[in-house]
Amino acid sequence: MELNQLPIIDWEMATHSAGGNKAVAEELLLFLIKSLPDDVALLQKCYDKKNYDNLLKQTHRLHGALCYCGLPRLKKLVSQLELDLKNNFTKNICEILQQLHQEIFLLIHENNNLVSIVKKK
Repeated sequence: MELNQLPIIDWEMATHSAGGNKAVAEELLLFLIKSLPDDVALLQKCYDKKNYDNLLKQTHRLHGALCYCGLPRLKKLVSQLELDLKNNFTKNICEILQQLHQEIFLLIHENNNLVSIVKKK
């Protein structure tokens, strides 16, 4: 499935991963969203320094966190990055990191829209 065919946030998946508790799912998602800019900056720094061992370690950590937050687009990208790193395939890393930056922007925009809707209620 193409990345743009996946939802930015899959609330059903997020709620299921949080044991059926939507409040916990929202809390986990907000916590992850707050950490994403720093996480991706660290990935970029590892890439810039060609420190692929640490890049793999940090990618694996982020991939684990994404498994619980209902973010299929980000999870797919990070999963691909992790697989490429495990296979020593570094050709597409720059492109994947650029896509991660774009997806995080979309996620933050989507999240801001959700926060605005909730505040109006």
